[in-house]
Amino acid sequence: MITNKNMILWEEVCETDPKITKKVNARGGFTAICAQSQLKKATELFGSFGSGWGVKDETFQSPLTGVIIYQATFYYNYEKSGSKHQIKGEFPIHSAIVLAINNRVDDDAIKKVATDALTKGLSKIGFNSDIFEGKFDDNKYINKMENQFKPPV
Repeated sequence: MITNKNMILWEEVCETDPKITKKVNARGGFTAICAQSQLKKATELFGSFGSGWGVKDETFQSPLTGVIIYQATFYYNYEKSGSKHQIKGEFPIHSAIVLAINNRVDDDAIKKVATDALTKGLSKIGFNSDIFEGKFDDNKYINKMENQFKPPV
């Protein structure tokens, strides 16, 4: 039960189904969330991308050789069904990515940098916070989430 109205949205989106994650062995290892599943959940809660939520004022810059910097404003409108709680918000998001690795240009760099910024933006309002809090480093927690997200028999 939520006791703090400021946590209503966070509590609704903070837990992650392990089926939409993957282990990444790069940079010391971490758990990655499926970005498409985040977009789906955001659409479920806020409405269509571009009307109930999304980004505006996007810019892509490359002030440093080989690096792309992305900046935008993330916005959302949330109304808990069956509740009087309505939340509107917007805040800056940003990310940077290397355009070329080993003299090979990454032709998906623009998409990757925008997706990374969006995922970071969603995390700021609680999406999949259990991953970002390091809870997916604990097998007992992962088992708990597997049971919680198991389809009913």
